Amino acid sequence: MELKLGANIAALRKAKGMTQEQLAAALGISPPAVSKWETNASYPDITLLCPLARALDTNVDMLLNYEKTLSDSEVEQKINDILTLARTKDWQTAESILQNLLHQYPTSIPLKYHGAGVYAAFQAVCPDASMEERGTWNQRRKELLQAVHASGSSEFWQSAAIALAVMALTEDDLDKAEKLLLELPRLSGDPTIIWMELHLRRGERDQAVATLQKRLLHLTQQMQTCMVCLLDEKLGFPLETSMEINRVIQQFESLFFHRAQLSGIMQVELFRRYGQTRQMIESLCDYLDGLNESLPPPNEILFPSTSAQTAHQETNRQLRQIIYLAIQQARQNNEHLSDPRLCAAMEKLKDNFQG
Repeated sequence: MELKLGANIAALRKAKGMTQEQLAAALGISPPAVSKWETNASYPDITLLCPLARALDTNVDMLLNYEKTLSDSEVEQKINDILTLARTKDWQTAESILQNLLHQYPTSIPLKYHGAGVYAAFQAVCPDASMEERGTWNQRRKELLQAVHASGSSEFWQSAAIALAVMALTEDDLDKAEKLLLELPRLSGDPTIIWMELHLRRGERDQAVATLQKRLLHLTQQMQTCMVCLLDEKLGFPLETSMEINRVIQQFESLFFHRAQLSGIMQVELFRRYGQTRQMIESLCDYLDGLNESLPPPNEILFPSTSAQTAHQETNRQLRQIIYLAIQQARQNNEHLSDPRLCAAMEKLKDNFQG
């Protein structure tokens, strides 16, 4: 069996946030020696194995045969547990657990990718965090996405590149954003129908249906995103045009998802944008009342076997909490948001996602 000591040392060192020079200093050796270990040009002296394992917060057995992995379902469960903990406002413990997991499984690309998503979620569900803490989360998210992007993972690198491009735009690093976007493959033919036919010819009817449903869900989400982007204030559409676009979005969401999703909150935003305070308050109250009702799942005919069904209830609970926290923050700076009906709807919403 091939010894993967060099890769193990590099992975553990990077997970601990150490440079080769820092590891060398901890062991009393030269930095080039560490470099040679990590490239398998040479191996550590046997007397250094225990100090090396201690410096990397592991043990010799793990150092010599580093094969710890997590299945996709294990990653999903651990990430959901961390987010649940964060939503109880114990985000310090949640972050500590995430950091320990990343240290324990430094080669898990799915964990890194979803861990980056956790840091993005912290920004929404932890309103009491300081600006310094938020800056740290942003930096750690970027480092995780960079690691995923550098890994070349067929499953995650494109999503990581897109997320990094968004971060680059936020930081006004336009050249970096363009470079990342140019890495992405151009639009090409969609093999979904071919996959469907392949499954059918093998007698795999359920797989054929699931392939079509998964692709349909992806496309509907893309269409929803593009239509919402048409409402970006920087595009400069007049109110009448923006409202018509939002009506189309609402019809689209009702058809595919059985309820308004983004169109409800976008209508509130449009009234705010154009200074129509009374309509804004009324729309916001109507939107919150809708959230407080039992939300139907996505269209069960179109998406019965996709993850959209299984994740539906948890996603809705997360959405309610994020909206509640966002409105709470906005109320601190807007006296109009103290309307009695709105306050009552907010209390009901809080009970809804905490219950």
